[in-house]
Amino acid sequence: MALGWIAEYILRMRTGLAVLAAIALCCPVTAATSVDAPAPAFKFTPPALTRQDSLFLAAATGEPRFQSIRDSAQQILVAEDTLTLDYLIAKRLTGQTPRQRHYVETLFKAVSDSGRRPWPVARLGAALPVSPDSVKAQLLHIGSELGDSAFLKVARIYLEADSAEVRKNAVRSLGAYPSPANAAILVTGLEKTHDLELAERLWSLGRQEGFKEWVKVLPYLKDANLYNRELARRIVAASCVDWSNVEKLAPADMDDDLRLEWILMAEESPGLSAKIWVRKNVPLLSPARMKFIGSALRLQ
Repeated sequence: MALGWIAEYILRMRTGLAVLAAIALCCPVTAATSVDAPAPAFKFTPPALTRQDSLFLAAATGEPRFQSIRDSAQQILVAEDTLTLDYLIAKRLTGQTPRQRHYVETLFKAVSDSGRRPWPVARLGAALPVSPDSVKAQLLHIGSELGDSAFLKVARIYLEADSAEVRKNAVRSLGAYPSPANAAILVTGLEKTHDLELAERLWSLGRQEGFKEWVKVLPYLKDANLYNRELARRIVAASCVDWSNVEKLAPADMDDDLRLEWILMAEESPGLSAKIWVRKNVPLLSPARMKFIGSALRLQ
């Protein structure tokens, strides 16, 4: 009985070994072969560069030793005006290093020649409607740096865009190209904005000549952001003509923070009454604020 069981076990083992041998014959690849096979050699294929690619990369370099090459490449790109602009819009608005991104703006400005050449505004105006918001913001920023007030008409189209970044860069052009119509547009949008978008509007508003509605900026002396309060102070100080026009609007009850903002604004404003107001109100501040203002303004 025991011998029969042993014989059956040996028979089964032989059958299993036979099956494994058959599999090995059908699949001759061994573990040693898969491990020891040499890996294919890495072969670097450089990207295919067009003539314009080469010129752009040479002109955008910051290496001092390549200055002569850089200058020559830029002269060629600027001379080719519309061809260069079309290339920049098609190939160089995304996927660039910070230096290359900035150089795109430099080339647009160079081709524009402070508005003497109309092609940059035309190309930007055509590219904006079909571009994603991230690129729209970049194109609008470029337009604000051209030195060509004709771009103002293009920028105004995007003042009500869905994207805050697009709106901010459209507003930037209103500051870059002051116009009598800009102030009303900027003041109307103040209440709808906050933080950095509000800062862009205040900055642009501060660049409008002859701004007379400075009273509407006074509420932003209470803004949570220091940069917005500072911009509001500067607008009032530059537009009020004389501090006596502002003094009568000062709130009767001011906390320490608001009083400090008014003192700083008065210090920047014209007129003897502003200096008198500062000296009268500094003693009303808390000791810590008095110390700060005394150090900042070098008051006795």
